[in-house]
Amino acid sequence: MPDFLFRLNRWQLALASGLLMGLSFSPFPFPFLLFPAFALLMRLSALSGSFREAAYFSYPAFLLWNVITTYWLTMATVIGGVAAILANSAIMAVVFGLMHLCLKRLKNRAFAFISAAAIWVSYEWMHLHWDLAWPWLILANAWSTWTFAVQYIEFTGFLSVSFLTIIIAFFLGDGIGALRTNPVSSGLGQGFAKPEPRKKPLLTAAGLWLGSILLSLLIHWQTDFEPEGYTNVVVVQPNYDSYLPLAGYEDTTTPLLELTAMIDSVVTANTHIMFWPENALMGRVSQISRSSNDLHLFQKAAQWNVPIVTGAAFFMYYQNEQPPRVHRTDYLGRPFNIFNSAVAFFPDGSFEHYNKIRLVPIVERMPFAHTLSRLPLNLDWGDITGFGRGEHMHVFEATNGVLAPAVVCYDSVFPSVVRESVLMGAGFVAVITNDGWWGRTSGHLQHYEFARLRAIELRRAVVRSANNGISGMITADGRPHTRTEYWTRTAFELQVPTSTRLTFYARYGDWFNLLMLLTAIAGIAVSFRKRG
Repeated sequence: MPDFLFRLNRWQLALASGLLMGLSFSPFPFPFLLFPAFALLMRLSALSGSFREAAYFSYPAFLLWNVITTYWLTMATVIGGVAAILANSAIMAVVFGLMHLCLKRLKNRAFAFISAAAIWVSYEWMHLHWDLAWPWLILANAWSTWTFAVQYIEFTGFLSVSFLTIIIAFFLGDGIGALRTNPVSSGLGQGFAKPEPRKKPLLTAAGLWLGSILLSLLIHWQTDFEPEGYTNVVVVQPNYDSYLPLAGYEDTTTPLLELTAMIDSVVTANTHIMFWPENALMGRVSQISRSSNDLHLFQKAAQWNVPIVTGAAFFMYYQNEQPPRVHRTDYLGRPFNIFNSAVAFFPDGSFEHYNKIRLVPIVERMPFAHTLSRLPLNLDWGDITGFGRGEHMHVFEATNGVLAPAVVCYDSVFPSVVRESVLMGAGFVAVITNDGWWGRTSGHLQHYEFARLRAIELRRAVVRSANNGISGMITADGRPHTRTEYWTRTAFELQVPTSTRLTFYARYGDWFNLLMLLTAIAGIAVSFRKRG
């Protein structure tokens, strides 16, 4: 490690690390910067004497990382965006404090590194499964721009990339002396010489990185990407202005008529299904009544002989089933909830829907609403909670018999949600989203890039229909096939390769993450025993 790095104090180490982590994520194609970033955090840990110090001094690193990567959250809601950035940084700092305990107390360095990395991966996994889930800054997502290097996630799931990243960083840090706690001589008085690099951990770091890339390339070379067939899919990008009521229109019918007129010139006799983005259909949709907009879509579906799958606000009434604890009631006393949904209009007049499972905390749904509603407070929980939460995945059938989900926006960064659709027989994955809330920031770029990891994990082509962009297709090896420009109105047809083969990850799910959790528990247990 260069002399000046040894002279950095903990605040300086934190800021340098946070900057490197921020530059590792899209739109910056430098995921390898995570290696020196966590090597610097390793140095910070060595200079910290306790869990509290490690968490306290690492907080600026995680805060800077969150700001650089997800500043665009404030464009949707300033208060919510700031709160999310501050809270997520604090959670990360606490996790790093636990990692510090393993790095500090476990004498076997390999076990210390593995345990600390497992703690981080366990945090990322658990952060996918609670009401405050925010998986945007999972380390593996940084590698979505280098998909040639992570083809092995079809066996492990994408969190294995996070684990490998931290392990490589720790061996790198160990090799250049990050664990050293003594000061370096400034040439004025007594001090200690900078340690010589240790070749074994440096070679281990280099071997792990190069070996993982070679393994990834080998897996790609040996994988059979020959599709079982093709499905002709029309993708629509309406380019509505999300910041204007009804996108600036005076009613909900005019934009619909404009959209279907545009699609008339795109749909063909060979089209099997079409996808419109989240919020493309304005106005309410319900299973108990049909609006004039609904009837128009049924007419067009019959005319084109193509199922139309579009995003909409779906008013679901509980008629024959028990409503959930948190629900709304209309003026007639009928229980219902509003869902952010994908709704499908079929040529035969049938109707299907999928209710979004993963809702953005605060922005779409109040976290822990189900539990909070049990408190003795005179509040209308159904109204203040926001959207209802879907419970089950649904796949829609194209006219050629191929199945596909319409994963709604935030759903697409949760592997378990997309995996469920593949287990239900999906031949490809469709994502419908409205990325217009973030303007021309890195938010919509990151959302597109992250979908490349879902394609690799499940070996399915991913079709994206986005309101303002980026729409298009990603192939089963994670390569971009088609990309639209942002803030462009367009509709086009894609010939989408389909497959029903299941990857190891699709079959067995989060086995790697469970292994990491058990390892993390063991590491923490041993580190506390060592203290005693």
